[in-house]
Amino acid sequence: MTNEQVREARAKLGEMWKAGGGSLTAKELARALGLSEKYGTDHVYNMESGKSAVSGTVEMLLRIYLAGGVPPDDVVIFRDPKPRKRSP
Repeated sequence: MTNEQVREARAKLGEMWKAGGGSLTAKELARALGLSEKYGTDHVYNMESGKSAVSGTVEMLLRIYLAGGVPPDDVVIFRDPKPRKRSP
């Protein structure tokens, strides 16, 4: 899978999974792929820019997702924004 195909997959999965469409963020894709919270976003950007190779596991997951598969129920891709502190 090429870096361009990873970018296209992120956009397509956003259309499939997000209410209202729009591309997944790199952080959301990292969560869907089970990448670490600390380095996952950077790894997505590196795969998209060609700095990192796309592993066979990541490619397989992306192909499964693009074919209609979904992450397990315990994988949280979309997180609610942090609640704002109320002013007194």
